[in-house]
Amino acid sequence: MSASSTVPTTRRRPVPVPDPSTTAGAVVGLGCTLVGQYVETPWESGPGDWGVGFDANGGWAALAALVAFVAVALVLVGLATARARAVPPERTARRALVLAGLGAVMIFVFWTGVPPVLAGGAAGLALDARRRLGRLPSPAAAALALAVLTVAGAVYLAFTG
Repeated sequence: MSASSTVPTTRRRPVPVPDPSTTAGAVVGLGCTLVGQYVETPWESGPGDWGVGFDANGGWAALAALVAFVAVALVLVGLATARARAVPPERTARRALVLAGLGAVMIFVFWTGVPPVLAGGAAGLALDARRRLGRLPSPAAAALALAVLTVAGAVYLAFTG
């Protein structure tokens, strides 16, 4: 018996990289949350100029929390979409609808930046189902519509908050 046969080998599973749609959702989500937290718009504070209030609006602690929300959402949605792509496309379309629904529900905490990340993941899954099936199944179409509405709502709320 050789010495190498007694050493257990561990196989590490590669961590999937988030798809471009989920990454785009994270970028939009981060942008929305930063605008909502730090940018003073005429719609939020009445007529006036645009401005940036960093220290008065939470400073570094708030920035770290907001970036953490988006980063954790990106990792979790990236894992969920990677698993959803491993199932048949009909089930992928249903999972896209679930993600889009979660994104729509999470609009109540839009300031976290999570809704656009979920919407981006849902859009990516819906388009993946369309690519694999050659047509857009109705759950995927509903997921795309809900994802677009969620992102539009998040952008609106970021500026008018």
